[in-house]
Amino acid sequence: MPLLYENLDPTTRRFALAELDWDEEQGRVHIPERIRPEAHAEYSARLRDALRYYDDRWLEDHIEELLVESETRRTRGGGQATARIPTGAARMIAEGDFNRYYMRAVCARAVNEGKQVVEIYRARLSLEPRTTSSELEGTRLQARELLEDLRGLASQTPSSARLGKPNSGLSVRMV
Repeated sequence: MPLLYENLDPTTRRFALAELDWDEEQGRVHIPERIRPEAHAEYSARLRDALRYYDDRWLEDHIEELLVESETRRTRGGGQATARIPTGAARMIAEGDFNRYYMRAVCARAVNEGKQVVEIYRARLSLEPRTTSSELEGTRLQARELLEDLRGLASQTPSSARLGKPNSGLSVRMV
């Protein structure tokens, strides 16, 4: 089930695509480590399509074939072992990347429309949300500062540290 993106409309999509364009111009597009090296360009193209027309669920369904089959992990003893990637890897990648661009778009749109703040909300239904996530719900943040945080241009503040992280279930909306 995709996250609930409260402000996902054509205007927000244009801002999301502008953010992806900005990352490409800056050479800062994040390609997850679990994407095969030869599939990086294809992943970027599918991310762009998802931002333009679809959502994180569509992206999840269309990147499974781009994933590596296994990865190296550290063992408890400090060694290394090769393991298959987790079953939900495509979901975590798709949700995390789509939501990060969506949040950046909401912030950029808010700034463009003269609004100063955005609000954190739970975008994924969770019967037992983490306490740290629940405490952030309803928090209002300065849109420009959060945009810079999500772009990686500023150090993260404690209130926004969980935003943009995989599997948080949190997102932002315009107020």
